[in-house]
Amino acid sequence: MKVLLAEDDPVSRALLRKVLQKAGHEVLVAKDGLEAKDFFIKNVVRLVVTDWMMPGLDGLGLCREIRSAGKPHYTYVIVLTAKDEKPDFMRAFEAGADDYISKPFDPEELLARLKTGMRIVRLEQEHQKLQGILIESRNKLRVVFDSLREQVVSVDEDLRIVSANRAFLDRNGVTFDKVIGRHCFPNGDPEVRGYLSEGTKAAVLAVFREGDPVSIEESSQDPQGEMVFREISCLPVRDDGGRVFQTTILCRDTTEERRRTQEIERLNQQVQKAYQEIKAKNERLEDALRQLKDSQAQILQSEKMASIGQLAAGVAHEINNPTGFVSSNLKTLGDYQKDITDLMEQYRKLCASVLEKARGREDLRDLEEAVSRIREQEEDVDIDFVLGDALDLIRESQEGTERIKKIVLDLKNFAHPGTDKLQSADINGSIESTLNIVWNEIKYKATVHKDYGELPPVKCYPQQLNQVFMNLLVNAAQAMEDKGEIFISTRSDNGEVEIVIRDTGSGIPEEILPKIFDPFFTTKEVGKGTGLGLNVAYNIIKKHRGEIRVESTPGKGTAFTIRVPVEFKEPPEEEADAQSETHHVA
Repeated sequence: MKVLLAEDDPVSRALLRKVLQKAGHEVLVAKDGLEAKDFFIKNVVRLVVTDWMMPGLDGLGLCREIRSAGKPHYTYVIVLTAKDEKPDFMRAFEAGADDYISKPFDPEELLARLKTGMRIVRLEQEHQKLQGILIESRNKLRVVFDSLREQVVSVDEDLRIVSANRAFLDRNGVTFDKVIGRHCFPNGDPEVRGYLSEGTKAAVLAVFREGDPVSIEESSQDPQGEMVFREISCLPVRDDGGRVFQTTILCRDTTEERRRTQEIERLNQQVQKAYQEIKAKNERLEDALRQLKDSQAQILQSEKMASIGQLAAGVAHEINNPTGFVSSNLKTLGDYQKDITDLMEQYRKLCASVLEKARGREDLRDLEEAVSRIREQEEDVDIDFVLGDALDLIRESQEGTERIKKIVLDLKNFAHPGTDKLQSADINGSIESTLNIVWNEIKYKATVHKDYGELPPVKCYPQQLNQVFMNLLVNAAQAMEDKGEIFISTRSDNGEVEIVIRDTGSGIPEEILPKIFDPFFTTKEVGKGTGLGLNVAYNIIKKHRGEIRVESTPGKGTAFTIRVPVEFKEPPEEEADAQSETHHVA
C-alpha cells in the first residue's frame, strides 16, 4: 500500500523509508510538511506517517490540511514525535491524527500500527463497495417501477378533466385538447363518453366529501379476454384554505406488476442482504474506531507482560540447568561423605589395633610413632567437626537448590508466554506464586498477613489474574512511605471467590478515586508509572465476569475487593462492548 512519509531529519527519514519499503509499502518521501501536502493533493494516499516538528508546516498542520482536503476516501494518519505527555496526545488527536507513536520508535510497533490503519482503510473500501451494490440494486428496482406507466388525470368538483398525462391520453386514444374540460365519468348523457369506471367515480366523490385519499382496485377483461388489474389512487388537492378543489387520479396497471412480483421480491432480498452487510461492516468499523483508544492504552502493558513471559521462560530454562546438576552433585557429595565417615570409622579401629599391638615392642616403635603423629594431626584438624559440618553444609545447599527450583517454578507459572488459557486454578496458590515473584518489592516495605479460606477451583485465565494480584501488591507496597502492613484474605461466597488486598499506606484522595481505573491516569512521578496497571486489572476482572471495588481513606490505607465467579462464562458480544465503556468504582 502507498505510504506518504513526512520527516525533516535525513537520518530518521532514511530509517523510516527503509522500514516501510522492507515491509512491502510504496513510499512517497517528503522532506517537510509543505512538500507532503503537495504530494497528498496530487496522489491517492491512504496512509500517512509524519513527524510533528517540521519547518514551514508541522505535522499537526499537515493533519489539518489532510482532513480539510475534501478527498472522497479516508486517510489514516500516524504522528511521530518525542513529545509524550497526555496533552500532546490530545492535541494530535484533535488535529486529526489517528495514532501517535513516541520517539525513539520501535519499527515493529510502527508496522503494527500501520496494519491497524490498513484494516480500517480496507473496511472503508469494502463499505464503499457494498454501497455501490446497494445503489445498483436500487437502480434496477427503479427501472422496474419506471416501466409501470401510470395514467394520471385530475378532475374538478364538476368531475371535469383539468389535466392528464401521456399514458392516460394514449390509453384512451385522445389528445390533450380534446379531453380537457370534458366529463371524466359517464353521467347518463349519451354524448358523454366517460373514461373511468363508476367505482372510480364513487372514490373521487368520497375524496371531495371526506378530504382523505382513497385507493381501490379494479379488474376487467381486455379485448383478447385477458384479465387486467388496476390500482387506482384518488388524492385530494387543496387550495390555500385547505379546501379540496381537485382530485388527482392515478391509474396503475398492476397486471405486469403481479407477474413481476417474484422478481421484485428477489431484488428486495438482495437489497436487504446488501443493507445487512453494510450495517455489519459499519458496526465493525465503528467498533474498531471505538476500541482504538483502548488498544493504544493497553498495548504498552501487553508488550511488557509478553516480554516478562519470554524473559521468565528463558531465565527459568537457564537457571534450571545449573540448578539440576548442582542438586545432583550435592546428593552425590552426601553419598561420598557417608562413605568417608564409614571409612574413618574403620581407619580409627585400625589405628587403635595397631597402637595396642605395637605398644612396648621395640621393633614396632616406628609404626607406633607414625600412628601417634596421625592421631595428633587428626585432633589438630578436628576431623569430627569437619565431617559433621560438611553434612550440614551439603543439607543447607540442597535446601537452597530446592528454594531456587520453587522460585523458578513460580516465575514460569506467573508469566509463561503463550500458554495463558482457560483452566481450573487454585487462587490461593496463584497469590502465593505472585508473592514469591514480587517479594523483593515488598519485603523491605511491608509485613504480609495472610488469611486464606478454603476455595474451590476457579475456571479462569490464571496468568491474567496473577497480573492483577501483582499490580495490587506492588501498588500497596509503593503506597507506604515507611514500614507498613499488607493484609490478604480469601473466601468462597455463593458461587464466587472473594479476594481482599488491604494496605496501611497513604490512601487515595476522594476526588481522584473515581479515576483510578482510567487508562493513563497515575499519581506517580513522570517516568515511574504508565497509569495502565489498574486499568488492565479492571479489564481482566471484567473479562472474567467479575467486579473490582476500592475503598480508601487518606492517611489510613486502601482496600481492593475482587469477586470472580467460580464458573467462567463468556459475555455476549454486545454486553462486552457496553462493559468496556463503563467503569464502576465503589
